[in-house]
Amino acid sequence: MKRFLITFMLGLGLVAPVAAHAAVTDPLMQKLVDKGTLTPAEAEEIESKKAGIPSALDGLSVGMTAFFDYSAGQTGGATRANYNRFTLQRGYINIKKDITPWLKARITPDIKTGSTVTGDYVIRMKYLYTDILPSDLGPLTSNVIRAGLGHTPFIDFEESMTGYRMQSALFQDKRGLITSSDLGVSVLGNIGGKLGKEQTESIGSSSYPGRYGSYHIGVYNGGGYGSTTENNQNKTVQARLTVRPLAEILPGLQLTYFGIVGKGNSAETATGKAQTLRNNTGLISYQHRYFTATGEYVTGRGSVAGDTVSAKKKSGYSVFAKAVIPGYDNVALFGRYDTLDPDKDAQKDRIQTHIAGVSYRLSKGNYIVAAYEKTHDQTRRFDDKKGQVVLQTEF
Repeated sequence: MKRFLITFMLGLGLVAPVAAHAAVTDPLMQKLVDKGTLTPAEAEEIESKKAGIPSALDGLSVGMTAFFDYSAGQTGGATRANYNRFTLQRGYINIKKDITPWLKARITPDIKTGSTVTGDYVIRMKYLYTDILPSDLGPLTSNVIRAGLGHTPFIDFEESMTGYRMQSALFQDKRGLITSSDLGVSVLGNIGGKLGKEQTESIGSSSYPGRYGSYHIGVYNGGGYGSTTENNQNKTVQARLTVRPLAEILPGLQLTYFGIVGKGNSAETATGKAQTLRNNTGLISYQHRYFTATGEYVTGRGSVAGDTVSAKKKSGYSVFAKAVIPGYDNVALFGRYDTLDPDKDAQKDRIQTHIAGVSYRLSKGNYIVAAYEKTHDQTRRFDDKKGQVVLQTEF
């Protein structure tokens, strides 16, 4: 599988420069390019100067995403501990640059809370990658070859539908089974072009707009962006394939398979073996501008961390639903239920999480969310409980 993936990436890379004409918008400039009078780069430079945009700023965008959280509740275990605090759960600075029509880059530093009590914030890198945009290959369209610290195939895709990362990490991310970003090389894109304008409006989202689905295949270190050390020589292969089985009549319905083959980020033993990492996930989802629902089931062994606690066979599922209040399009109710058996050979170790909340959209990307979350771990005497209010700010 790894040999096929490398060959596929090289094939896409060879045709990448073919897309170089895409950014020329002036018809006269395009004529001169077609006749060979100007190169595409020269035409772009002329257009930029005509618009009065400095070349360094042309194609550059800067944005921010922040989660400001107030939570009150208790942490469980052998004893209970209460808390009541404000925290910054996330602080992204998104810097993106269109270098050429077929070459792009992104860098996203993110704050990490070293201590939720003292507010000891440190900066870490969440994304730092380069995108090469090759031409379409048959049904594979809007293809991207991504190299660097980039998205892994599943988390970003699922978050684009559920939309409440500001409240809580998604099921598998929350339990440490997978991570949202890692160092590696991947190929991603759409299947069969893009949905039409009316279909996109009916879904209520322009993320992952492949008419018949999307795909994402990558080779990664395996430990995730939060890991400071690569503890073995193994690389993980991760892949997601999503299809829209009824694209013309029910475009919001998608069926997804996600899998990982490799080793967890544990040190190799004397026999040369690190912890086995296997993940098989099935996801069924439906999106509509007034209603979203997902159902996810996972089975496998190990985790990205590679620690001995997570090395066992495990299985679990998560269901999520969101409904927009009729007549009040900025208000939505949402709920989620997760359950995980982290060791199928052990008894009474299941972890269950219940989440319920309401959100108000201030503007695009800006929300206030109020929620209640409870986690019951059968190995602990007391539950984790919290009520929270989160402000997401984005531009």
